[in-house]
Amino acid sequence: MSTSGLAPIADAAERLGRSPWTLKRWHRKGHLPVVIAERQWFVPESFLAMVAASPQPKQAGMLEDIAADWFAAHSAKQPAA
Repeated sequence: MSTSGLAPIADAAERLGRSPWTLKRWHRKGHLPVVIAERQWFVPESFLAMVAASPQPKQAGMLEDIAADWFAAHSAKQPAA
């Protein structure tokens, strides 16, 4: 699996000003998209870019809104039957 476009969770945590454990907890609550490959956790760069572009990138409440927008933009569209 290619990890291009993904940041290791430790790097993402540093960029978001939180611990990797906090990011894993946010993921379990549905507030953080991650890719888990071979027991390694990665966060999409596109999500981190959305957080960085937000007016208050390190506020947890803002992260929930950003995550909802990211998931909506990246969800697979089902073809009409």
